[in-house]
Amino acid sequence: MAVCLTTERFWQLKVSQPAVYEVVIVGNSKVNMGLSPRHLSRASGRQKIFNFGFVACCLNKKYLKHASALLDPNISDPTLVLGICPHCFFRPSPINGYNYWSSQSVPQREAIMRQAWMENVSLKAIAKTSARNLQNLTKGLPLSYYFPDGWEACYPGRMKHPEMYAESSKKLLTRFRVQPRIVTEFLEAVYDIHQEGITLYGYRPPCSASVRELESGKGGVDFQELSKSFEQAGGKWIDIDPVRYQSFDGAHLDFRNAMRLSQEVGAAMRP
Repeated sequence: MAVCLTTERFWQLKVSQPAVYEVVIVGNSKVNMGLSPRHLSRASGRQKIFNFGFVACCLNKKYLKHASALLDPNISDPTLVLGICPHCFFRPSPINGYNYWSSQSVPQREAIMRQAWMENVSLKAIAKTSARNLQNLTKGLPLSYYFPDGWEACYPGRMKHPEMYAESSKKLLTRFRVQPRIVTEFLEAVYDIHQEGITLYGYRPPCSASVRELESGKGGVDFQELSKSFEQAGGKWIDIDPVRYQSFDGAHLDFRNAMRLSQEVGAAMRP
């Protein structure tokens, strides 16, 4: 049965998941909005999948260790799917969603689901979701719906700002740079996780041409070199053609494009 989740319940559920999954998806908001576990499941043939993406997330060892801990230790091919972009290698941001929610006192998952159910019965969750989306609409932001499997599905409607993310990325890259230490830490974590018998797939979330240019320029990442290093550490790289996808702000996908991307990534995961 579908459950309408408030913002608080959605993020609480993210950090209270048990170790029951075959596949865990990790990355920042491009991943949180960009991969649907249900559609990834259909394309890959894998059953239990969770989207563990967070806003402004950093791909450091602490986060990757937590993601790995959500995998069922009794399955034959536990898998992580990593959406990788330069912002994942910046110094941890004050708005890092993982750091914030993992530091909060969060109830047990069963208690969160009971609260979510009661909020649905009382229509409180629907009222809060409607109010949030109305506020987003007035600010020119996309409408969104939270799924219990960790996916935030977005619908931009007519509120499309194709260069909004490029503009913010340009400002960020003048203030911050990819930290070589974090890249090294990430590749070391990939190697260690692979040695534990976990399969890792990496991909670059699709974005507009202007954002790709920024991300590969000064302060960004050489993705050709990174993909080679990722594979040398034990990972498997999935090449995604960004031209096939249209973002609503230069970097984030609406729900239709996210479904298509999930199908492409899932198909690449098949033996």
